[in-house]
Amino acid sequence: MSAGDPVYFDGTDWELADASDNTKFAEAIATNNYSSGEVGTLCISCIVVDIDAPYTQGDNYFLSETAGAVPTATRPTTTASLRQVIGFGLSTSRLRMDIVPPREEHMWVNTQSSLVAAEVVTVLDSGNFGGILSNNDGEVVYLTFACPQNCVGLEFARSYSAVEVRTNPTDYTVTVSGAADGEQHDATTQDATLTDMAASGAAEDEIEGAIMTTGFDATGIIEPDNLVGVKMVHDGGETDATLSFGIMLVFLVV
Repeated sequence: MSAGDPVYFDGTDWELADASDNTKFAEAIATNNYSSGEVGTLCISCIVVDIDAPYTQGDNYFLSETAGAVPTATRPTTTASLRQVIGFGLSTSRLRMDIVPPREEHMWVNTQSSLVAAEVVTVLDSGNFGGILSNNDGEVVYLTFACPQNCVGLEFARSYSAVEVRTNPTDYTVTVSGAADGEQHDATTQDATLTDMAASGAAEDEIEGAIMTTGFDATGIIEPDNLVGVKMVHDGGETDATLSFGIMLVFLVV
């Protein structure tokens, strides 16, 4: 490693950070040169001085898609590459580098549609909540969202729904897949781990918030640039009017 290299900890050693893999995001900066097995020092903020004057004042600098390469003012363009800002050009010869700790970013996604004719937005018991209706097994509602370009994971997800009349519990069977620009919709093996996810509360008109984080765990779904599709199938053998409002997502971003 060389002084100024962005690095990450892989659980055993410090390695060169690499924007082409969002699990290898920068966590610190090397402050001296050292080889494998040697002891080095790291920091999370510094000013790099280069007398060759390679920087542009006022530009953001990103983690490179090549491990060990210097930060670049060119925003990564490769699909699924991480866009992590790690520096700011103070002058042509000075780059301020800062590694911001991972933080949460919250997103709300409305349920978008049902495949059943005329079963669209329905009001919950003449109140203030409108959602997408299903009321028979096999009926489907959908949601679609794009992952932030600086995301490194998904911390939490919750579905919100309710039933107008509750005979017995109503469920959703959920499948999730992801695809980036230029990929087929089924390029990533879907996550089908969420079966019998609660759709109804304990009583009619009660809001049900069902945690669904594990439904996004499959490899290749939560990545920068990915468009993610969520399919929720009415299940449980009940014909109660079930309204899906949407899902809350909490991403881990850098």
